[in-house]
Amino acid sequence: MQPSGQMNEAQQRRLSVTCRHIDKLLEEIENVLHEGASKSPFPRHVPDVTPARGRVLEDHIRRVREQLLRALAWQNLRPNPPSIPATRSILSHLAFIDIAIEELKPNYMRGSGSVAEGVAEELNGVVHELRSVVQAMERYIRQEFGADLESRLKRLEQAGHGVGLLRTIEEIATRHGLVEFRPRIASIASRLEDQNLEVAVFGGVNSGKSSLLNAVLRTNVLPVGVNPITAVPTRLRYPETIQATVAFASGREETVSLDAFPSLITEEGNPGNERNVVRALIEVPSSRLRQRIVLVDTPGLGSLARRGAQETMAYLPSCDVALLLIDSTAALNDEDIATLRLLDEAGIPALVLLSKADLLEQDDLDRVSRYIAKQVQQELNLKLKIHPVSAIPRYASLLDRFFDRELLPRFEQGRNLRDASAARKIGALRESVIAAFETSLDQVRHGRGAVSAERANNIEAELRQIAGEIGEQGAILDHAFYGLAERPEQILQKLVEMATARIHSGQSGAITAHDLAEWTTEAVQTQVDSCLARMRLTIVESIEGLQKVGADLAWSEVPSSEEAEEILRDVPRLELRGLTGEIRISHWKWLGRRAIGFSLMRRLRANFADLLRDELHRYGQALRFWGEHMTRRLTAFTNSYAEAYRAQLTRLRGELSEIGSLAKHGSPPGSAGVAVEV
Repeated sequence: MQPSGQMNEAQQRRLSVTCRHIDKLLEEIENVLHEGASKSPFPRHVPDVTPARGRVLEDHIRRVREQLLRALAWQNLRPNPPSIPATRSILSHLAFIDIAIEELKPNYMRGSGSVAEGVAEELNGVVHELRSVVQAMERYIRQEFGADLESRLKRLEQAGHGVGLLRTIEEIATRHGLVEFRPRIASIASRLEDQNLEVAVFGGVNSGKSSLLNAVLRTNVLPVGVNPITAVPTRLRYPETIQATVAFASGREETVSLDAFPSLITEEGNPGNERNVVRALIEVPSSRLRQRIVLVDTPGLGSLARRGAQETMAYLPSCDVALLLIDSTAALNDEDIATLRLLDEAGIPALVLLSKADLLEQDDLDRVSRYIAKQVQQELNLKLKIHPVSAIPRYASLLDRFFDRELLPRFEQGRNLRDASAARKIGALRESVIAAFETSLDQVRHGRGAVSAERANNIEAELRQIAGEIGEQGAILDHAFYGLAERPEQILQKLVEMATARIHSGQSGAITAHDLAEWTTEAVQTQVDSCLARMRLTIVESIEGLQKVGADLAWSEVPSSEEAEEILRDVPRLELRGLTGEIRISHWKWLGRRAIGFSLMRRLRANFADLLRDELHRYGQALRFWGEHMTRRLTAFTNSYAEAYRAQLTRLRGELSEIGSLAKHGSPPGSAGVAVEV
C-alpha cells in the first residue's frame, strides 16, 4: 500500500514525463511568439499576435510552469538538471547542416536530372559559401575566433605592441555582430604574434655551420664532426626548457631526446633523409635567442648532401636573413656564388662569414676578405662586407662583435617593418569598419539602396564562382595526388626514356641507384609542379576576381597574390629509401631502342617496381595531407575577404536592420560614439 497522497513509482514517472512534455510544448509556443525576432527567411506563422498580447501570453506560460513545479514538488520530485552542454548540441546540429549542404553538390543534384555546366559552377559556389559560414560558426564555438581572439589581443598589448585600435575594432565587431571582420583581425594578430627573425646559415658540406651555431649559442646541441652532415633544415629557438621536435612528411610530429636527435637530422644517422623528416626544431634557452631570433642550420650544398641541398633551396621562402659561411682556407667556389645569387633573387638580405679565421694571420685574413668581396662584386654586382669568425672559444670576440653589431640591429629593423605593415593593415581595417557603419546608416537615413539589383546579382555570382573554384581545389588536388601514387607505371616509363637516352649518349656504362633516384624525383616533381601550376592559376584568377569586387564596392581591403603564395609553402618532397644496385649497360647501345626499352622495363619491374610503388604511395599520402591542410588555409584566406564583401553588399542592398535600428531608436548602453571609437 502506498502512503496517503503518494503515487507509486510508475505513476510518478508518468507525472514527470507529462510535465516535461507540457514544458516542451510551452517552449514551442514561445518559439512561435518570438519567430519574428529570429530573422529566419522561412517563417512558418503569420505574426497576428501583437507585442502586448505576446507579453500577456508569456505571463500565462510562466504561471503554467510554476504550476508544473508545484505538481512535481507535491510528489517530492525535482526536474533533472541539464546534462547536455549547449555547445555540444549546437555542434551536432552544425554537423547535420554540413551533411545537408554536401547533398546540394552537383553530383548529388544530378539524381534529380542533368545540371548545366554554368549551373554546376555556381552551385559549387553556393555549397562552399554555405559551408564557409557554418565552419566559421563552428570555429567560433570552439573558440578559435571567440574569446581566444580577445585574449590574444590582450597578450599582444601586454607585450608592448600597439594593438589598442585593433582591440577596439574587435570589440565593435563583436558588439554589433560584424563577424566578417573577425578573420582579418585574427590574421593581423597572427602576424604580430610571429615576431621571430629567422636567420639561416648556408654553406658547403663540412664548412662548419653547426660548429659555428654551437659557438654562437655557447652550447653543443648540434651534432658536429666529419660525418654528421645536416640532412634537413634545423631551427633553434628560445624556450623555457631544452627540447627537440621533428616533423615527418606524413604530418606526424615527435618530441625526441637530444641523444636521439642526431639519428634523425644527420646524413650519417638518416642517410638520404630516408626517415622523411621535413622539419626539425631544437629549443635552446640561450640568451642570444631571447630576442626572438631563430637560427637555422641548413643542409650542406655540396655533392655529399644533394637531397639536403634541395631541402635548403626549398627552405628559402621562410628565411628573413641569410648567413653564407665560406671557408677562409679555400677559394670562393661556384656553389657559393650560386647561393648568393639565389638569395639575391629571393630578396633575402645576405651576410658573408669567413669561417676558421683562427687559421690565418691578420694580413692574410684581410687579403682573403678583400678578394672575396671583389669576386662577389664582379660576379653579382653586390657590395657585401666580409665578417671573419671562428668557432674556437678564444676567438669568441669575433662572433660576439658580429652578433651585436650586425644581427641585433637587423632584428630590430625587421620587427619595426613588421609592426609598420601591421599598422597599415589595422588602418585599412578601421576604414572598412567605418565604411560598413556609414553604408548602413546612410541606407536607413535616406531609405535608399546604393547598388542596383543587376549589379548586386553580378557581384554575388562572382563571389559564388570564386568560392566554388577555391573550395573544389582540395578535391582536385586529392584526386591528382591519389593518381600519382597509384600509377607507378608512368614513372617507370619515364625512367626507361631517360635511361635509353643515357645509353645512346654513351656517357656511362651503368645506371646507378643514384641515377634512378634523381630521375624518379625529377619525373614525380614534374607532375606535382603541373598540379601546383594549375592551382596557382586558379588562385591568381580568384584573387583578381576578389580585387575586382573590392574595387566595385569601393572597399579598402583587397587580397594580394603574395599573401596567397605564402600558403603554398612546404610542399612535401619525394625521398626514395633503400634503393641499391645498378644496371650495367656497357654493350646495350648496339641494340635497337625497342629492345633497350623492353630490357630496361623488365629489369626495373623486377628490381625497382615494388619499392617505387611503396614510396609513391607514402609520398601521395603526404601530398594529400598537405593539400588538405593548404586548402583549408587558402579557403580561410579568400573567405576572409569574400565575407566582408558579402556583408557590405548586404548593407548596400538595405537588408541589414540591426544598425538601422540603432539609428532610429538610439544606441544601447555602451555602443555610443562608434565613429569616435574606431
